Amino acid sequence: MRRFRPLADSESTHTMTTDRPRIVNLSPADPARPQPGRANGAEADRAENAVLTAYLAHLTAKGHHVLRHRVVTYPALASTDLFDRTAGEVVMASHRSDYHALISAHGVLSDCAQHFPSARRALLLTAEPGPAAREFLSHHQIIAIWPEGESFVRAHPAARGS
Repeated sequence: MRRFRPLADSESTHTMTTDRPRIVNLSPADPARPQPGRANGAEADRAENAVLTAYLAHLTAKGHHVLRHRVVTYPALASTDLFDRTAGEVVMASHRSDYHALISAHGVLSDCAQHFPSARRALLLTAEPGPAAREFLSHHQIIAIWPEGESFVRAHPAARGS
């Protein structure tokens, strides 16, 4: 597996090609939305930023070391919303859990997770997912996370072969 070096601030993303991706470290305070390469959706951006901010605060309060990265390719950028180094999880937020949103999230998580060996994949949702969404996520070994009151609920995938 190839290892990627962080992109220096002085390097331009415009010189990047898809065959030479780089990982850029972001501050946890950097805005997660609008996400590069995605059509602007103010309502979606607000909902996802809110749940990401709350989840980041939740993890930090529990003593987790949380990082943010962007996998840079040209002309598109894929980004991890959070990487929980303590739990070893790549986390992406989504305000929807319909089939097309799940397919998209699965693709982005799979693409980003390849740069973080042994990382589990998690989808942070703004609301509890329905049974079909939970089954989809479990089948694809993706942890579902959503807010409930002042905390977060986690639905872990079923063990392979179950």
